[in-house]
Amino acid sequence: MKQYSKLITLPFIGAAFFLFLLLPIFQALASENDTIRWHIKKLATEHDLLANSQVSIYVEDGFVLLTGTVQLYLQKMDFEQIAWKTTGVTEVENEIEVKPLFPRGDTGIKREVRMILMDCKCFHGGNHIVQVARGIVSVTGVFFHPRDVQFLKRQIAEIEGVVAINIHATALIAERQRTLR
Repeated sequence: MKQYSKLITLPFIGAAFFLFLLLPIFQALASENDTIRWHIKKLATEHDLLANSQVSIYVEDGFVLLTGTVQLYLQKMDFEQIAWKTTGVTEVENEIEVKPLFPRGDTGIKREVRMILMDCKCFHGGNHIVQVARGIVSVTGVFFHPRDVQFLKRQIAEIEGVVAINIHATALIAERQRTLR
C-alpha cells in the first residue's frame, strides 16, 4: 500500500475546504441570475403586448442580454424597460430585432408620424422634420418638455413597420422660461 505524504494532502484538503466555502457564493450568484430572469419573464407574460413574444433573456452578474424578435418596436422598448426596473440589474443590452407582421411602407409611416405631431398640442410650434428610411424613423425638432420626447417615441413605436427610432431634440425649455419672466 502506497503512503501519501502529508505535504501533498494538506494543500489538497485546504483547496477543497476553500472551494466548499465558495460554493454558497457561486450558488447565490446563480440563484440571483435565475431570479432576475424569472422576474423579467413573469412581468413579460403578464403584459398583454409581450405575452407571446419570442425573446430570450440571458443574465449574468446583473447584466441582461435580450435577444429574439418582436412585431412592434414598442414591444422592444417594453422588454428593455421591464429589465431596467428589475432589482439586481446593472446593465441591459437590447438586441431584440423588430420584424413587423404586416410591414408598412415608409410613406405610410411618415404620414402617421406627422399625424401624431399635428394631433398633440405639445408638439405645436416645434418645427419638426420627419424622415423615414426602411422603417427607421428620424425626427428632428424642438421640444418644449423633456417628457415630450419619450411620449413621441412611444407613439411612433406603436406604428407597425417601425424598426428603429432616432429623435434629435432641441429643447426650448430654458428659452421658454426666459421669455415668461
